[in-house]
Amino acid sequence: MSDVWRRFVTGEGPVDEVDPTIYRSWQRCKALEVDYQRVGSNEILSKPRLRERCQAQEDLIQAGKPVLPYVFRLLKGLNYMVLLCDGEGYILEALGDPPFMTKAQQVYLSPGANWREDIKGTNAIGTSLAEKAPVKVRGWEHFVQENHFLSCWAAPLRNSRGDIVGVLDVSGEAANQKERLLEIVVMGARMIEQNLQLIELKRNFRFCKQGIRLAAEMLREGFIAIDGDGVITEINRAGAQLLGRRREEIIGRPASDVFCGNKNWKIDGGDLELEVEKKSGLRIRPRLREVTDDEGYTVGVVGVLQVNPADKKEAETPLWVGRSEITRKVFERAAKAAQTKSTVLIQGESGTGKEIVARYIHEASPWREGPFIGVNCAALPSTLIESELFGYADGAFTGAKRGGRPGKFELADGGTIFLDEIGDMALNAQAALLRLLQEAEVFRIGDTKARKINVRVIAATNKNLSDLVAEGLFRQDLYYRLKVITIDVPPLRYRKEDIWDLVPYFVRQTCQTLGKPPLGIAEEVYTYLFAYSWPGNVRELKNCIESMVAMADGPLLTVEDIPAEIKNAAGSEAGMQQSLLKRQTREAILQALAQTEGKIAPAARLLGIGRSTLYRKMKELGIKP
Repeated sequence: MSDVWRRFVTGEGPVDEVDPTIYRSWQRCKALEVDYQRVGSNEILSKPRLRERCQAQEDLIQAGKPVLPYVFRLLKGLNYMVLLCDGEGYILEALGDPPFMTKAQQVYLSPGANWREDIKGTNAIGTSLAEKAPVKVRGWEHFVQENHFLSCWAAPLRNSRGDIVGVLDVSGEAANQKERLLEIVVMGARMIEQNLQLIELKRNFRFCKQGIRLAAEMLREGFIAIDGDGVITEINRAGAQLLGRRREEIIGRPASDVFCGNKNWKIDGGDLELEVEKKSGLRIRPRLREVTDDEGYTVGVVGVLQVNPADKKEAETPLWVGRSEITRKVFERAAKAAQTKSTVLIQGESGTGKEIVARYIHEASPWREGPFIGVNCAALPSTLIESELFGYADGAFTGAKRGGRPGKFELADGGTIFLDEIGDMALNAQAALLRLLQEAEVFRIGDTKARKINVRVIAATNKNLSDLVAEGLFRQDLYYRLKVITIDVPPLRYRKEDIWDLVPYFVRQTCQTLGKPPLGIAEEVYTYLFAYSWPGNVRELKNCIESMVAMADGPLLTVEDIPAEIKNAAGSEAGMQQSLLKRQTREAILQALAQTEGKIAPAARLLGIGRSTLYRKMKELGIKP
């Protein structure tokens, strides 16, 4: 492949076998007249100037201090080095295996050297800064020939405002290329960025030790920071999601406005609590703590955003995880249904999340202050279902509890009862349920006294109730009583876009449950997850992720962690999709070439791609110019 580099630097012919990122960098280097054989003039800081630059970049160095050894431990003994650079391309810190570090010093890959593209040509540090994105540069892809013995991987570092302030780089010998190194670098970069955010918070509020501990806690949850004038100065993405707004809509606004119009809100010292209610009915309680400076003056408050402890169980269930249009419409319909008193019938395959929709309706309804009682009708024997639902009186039958016992409907009084798998309810219980819905009162078994109740009824089924009615297995009058409002929850295979949100959610949830550190997700994992059909829907996806997290060894979930039965099935489907995509791509290229009479440049413009990309695609697909 070094022949590709040679053809480019000498201008001997077209270059079509190079990554677009590398090609753009080569073009920049050529325009800057960088010598492609050797670096004409290295820029190396003297020790005093390097010390000054490190002092100026104290935050960046402190943020990277615990991360560089962590990344190096993952690579130790493999002849690599880890470098921390500032936003101008100067190497500030380096850690690595001595044999390679000695060799790297020959090209000044060491602290004090500047690796911008205009000085060193195409390289991971400089190209990452130029592209503002993670990059990998293999041996011959370096523009300057003296750097061809290197392979490098780098990712930019951004502060809380999104400005690039540095680069994290891993470099090694060109012959020693390991898989997934770019993913490790990106993971390390995210860790440094989190540390930077914590340092910035510490400076802005001049935290005491107690405040530092609180800030560390907040970075794992939704958090908010408010200055002494009551203006919100910072909120992380998790906090903004809890409040149902974008960060840009919250930062800079008075807290009294953002907290649902609580005009009496103010900072009055000590630990504060304020209950916030969203339109959906979700209650959030910010635990706010006063922050003082070194002289004891109040400079603001910080707070962890959390759901009301009374609703902790509901909070553990995601009320909205999924970005697809189908999911959005399901919850829009659920929100409208919540504002009515009508019974709701939720229909969908097993594992699609019908209970999540039911809980969402409860939280957004006038019954949200009451309990949410779930009943799996399929799990209750026909002989016990009536006593479970409606309760029984004292002495109703042998073995009955003294004084009787209330049923699920009485326990749900003032709240919501969720009757899951309603299609499996016995006919005798169906008759009693119909009477309860009509009269809004409960008769315990063996009792003549009616008990008035105020209960919102939500039922769910994975069966076709109209077919059961036709077969005589479900009462027609009960069916029409339940299906006043119907909500269909589509299977996951029809809303695969939700996988982008469900996977990281389940990874975080499982890591917390198992006490594991946060795990990253390799991009190839999503290729397999999207190719799989998910007959078990969201429940199967959740179990798959739990298995992957439990068995993972490294900092990233990879294709190797996917359960074999899912990986094999997805691999076959992915292969079919890839084959179809290749056929479609080939047909599109042939059609474009036919329209342009074989001319490459016009065909590339017609397809909306670069000429080099078209050459590469033609070669891959066996299309001769």
